[in-house]
Formats: sequence, C-alpha cells, structure tokens
Amino acid sequence: MKDYKIKRYGRDRRRQKTAATAKVVLMVALIAAACCAGWFLYDPISEWMTEKAIERQERREEQQRQQEQNNGEDGEPGTPGGNEDGEPEKTTLPEGCAILETELLYNMAALENKLAALAAEGYSGAAFTLKDNNGLVLYQSALPDVTQNAAQTADRYDLAAVTAKIKAAGMTPVGRLWAFDDHIAGRRLTDATVKFNYTTTNWIHNDKEAGGHTWLNPMHEQAQGYILSLLNEAADHGIEVMILEGVQFPTGYSLNLATYAEKGVAVDKSAVLADFTARAGAEMQKRGVNLWTALWMGDLAGESVRLGGDPQQVMAAAKNCVIKAEPEQFASHRAPLAESVYTVMQPWWSSLAKKLPDGVTLAAEVQAYPPAEGLWQGSGWGESQLAEQIRAAREGGAVSFLPVETR
Repeated sequence: MKDYKIKRYGRDRRRQKTAATAKVVLMVALIAAACCAGWFLYDPISEWMTEKAIERQERREEQQRQQEQNNGEDGEPGTPGGNEDGEPEKTTLPEGCAILETELLYNMAALENKLAALAAEGYSGAAFTLKDNNGLVLYQSALPDVTQNAAQTADRYDLAAVTAKIKAAGMTPVGRLWAFDDHIAGRRLTDATVKFNYTTTNWIHNDKEAGGHTWLNPMHEQAQGYILSLLNEAADHGIEVMILEGVQFPTGYSLNLATYAEKGVAVDKSAVLADFTARAGAEMQKRGVNLWTALWMGDLAGESVRLGGDPQQVMAAAKNCVIKAEPEQFASHRAPLAESVYTVMQPWWSSLAKKLPDGVTLAAEVQAYPPAEGLWQGSGWGESQLAEQIRAAREGGAVSFLPVETR
C-alpha cells in the first residue's frame, strides 16, 4: 500500500485571510484619507478654479473691449468711437461762448490770463477766427493755396498752441472760418471766383473806390474744396467745434451781372448752399467735429439775396445753425427804435421757431457792442439789453449764445 503525504491547508488559509483583511483595512484607510483630504482641500481648490475661470473671462472681455475700441476708432456702430448710427461722438457748441480778439492769440501769457478770467465769469467756450471775412488766414497754415497766395498773414498764430491753452483752461475751443465772402483766394484760384456777365472777368460787388472786391463762387468745386481743406486743417490741430461764416451768395450792386455757371444753366442758390453745408457737415462729422453754419436772422424770413428762395432748405441741410440775431440789423436810422430790445427780437425768434425744419439746433449770436449812432439813443446799452436778447433767443429755441463785442 502506497503511502500518501497529507498536505495541511489550515495555516495557509489563516495567512490568506489575514492578508485579505489587511488589504481591506488599508483600502478603507486610503479611501478615508482621500475623503478627508478632499474635505479639507475642497474650498481652496474650488477658489483656485473659480479664480482661473474669472481670469479667463476677464481676458476674453479685455480682448473684446480692445476689438471694440479698434473698431470704434473707425466709427463702427455700437463702439466707443461711434454712436449707434456709426457716427463719431462730437462736442457741441458751449452754452456760453466768448469771442477772443485775434491780438490775444499771439501772446500766450495774455491769452492764458484772459481765459482764466473768462472761465471765472462762467464761460465754457472760447471762439476765435481762423480765416476772416477778407479771406486772410490768421493761423500758420501749410496749405499751398494759402502759403502760395496772399491769404497768409505776415503775423500768424500757432493754432495747436492756442487750442491747447483753451483746453487747459477747461474751455472748448471754437474756430470761426469765413467761406465765400473772400476777396483774396481768387488771386490764386482764378477760375473759382464769381464772373462778370459770363466772361472770364471777375465780378466785384461795388466800385473799387468804395471797397469793391471779388467773391469765391459758391457753385465752383475749387472754391468749395478750398474751404473744406481749411476745415480739415483746423480739425488736424485739435479744433472740435467750428462755426462756418459767409455761407452765402454775394450781396452788393449789379447782382444781375454776377454769373456762377455757364449761360443757360439754372442756378438754385438755396440748393447749392444746402448741398455744400451738408457736404461740409458730413466731412467734419467723420472727423469728430461739430460744425455750425452762421446765418443772418433777416435772411430767414423769406426769399433772400444771400440764401436764395428757400432759406429753410439751407437750415435743414446745415442742422446746426448759429443765428446772427444782432438787433441793429432791424433798426432804421430814420426812425430809431424806442421799444425794448426784447420787444424787437421776440417776434423774429417766434416766427423762426414756427417754421424751423425738424432736427435743426439753434444758437444765437447776440449783440454786446453798442449800436451805431442814432439807434436806440437814450436807452443805453449794457447787461440789460444783452439779457433781453438772450431771453428772446432762448424762447425761440436757442441753446447756446455768443456775445459779439465788436462790429
């Protein structure tokens, strides 16, 4: 009989069971440790993840803002550089705007003192002349049509420096520029002047002995381009608000012999001026410049030599209009007016308000200087008369006022 060796399993099973139990205990311990670690680390980890998410969101928002800013510089709609119509934001004509004498613009110390005084009086804007009603360009210009002509004055001020001084005083610089009432530019722009009876001879508005001079032709592309080039140059030097004076056809004698186009071509004066003011306004709007067109109050009652048969058409195209409302233009040397200035001006403003085209904003040029001899004698002229003009203008819808201190 063969002997069998009997194998004992009891001790092995006990070892296996002990090992298995140890593994279970170790696993439970590891899980418990992980749970504890998770419990204590949840808040800091959560905060860290939140911070990272915020940082990513901020980076995305900053990139979006930068993109919008870049678009806005090109005037894209809905961006910081443009409004919802895609037009750049612009500065409006200050409510109170003083007019600076040109002599101040050559002396920075005197200008600074004057601006400080005006700011203390409550003025928020300072207007000064860029090109006068003779056609002289008073600032240092770089345009060939100015520098290669007699249009540049011998003494000329630094436009950028003047603009900076006004802004430093907390005020808005307002440039004034005369358009077609210009008897100098035609010396270089010979084709752009008003002609005499369809010839190449220049028409003049009076006898030379009486100061007769040539005019730029409002219909001529070269004349319009010259005015636009001056506006753009002023915008390049920091002017954000401009008043365009002399937007008109000539006045004077022998108007029937003043010709603006070839024979047989009809001339609609109101349409010509409306087209130009709209063109100038749109071009300045692209530059962020608020352009105002100055018009005589007396020309807005009906057909006008200066503005043609439909002055309201010119106003509607200009949109922003400075009304030259000096009471002196309505007075008669034969019969001095005894009424108050308000009584004289209120009917004019009331009449204008009734036929004002939609979307037109008004400002008023008011008369701070005494009237000519023989007008309003005995009534005096001062703050009371100025206040009466402003009262009438405000009731007529004017939002800004420019007191003119000299004729």
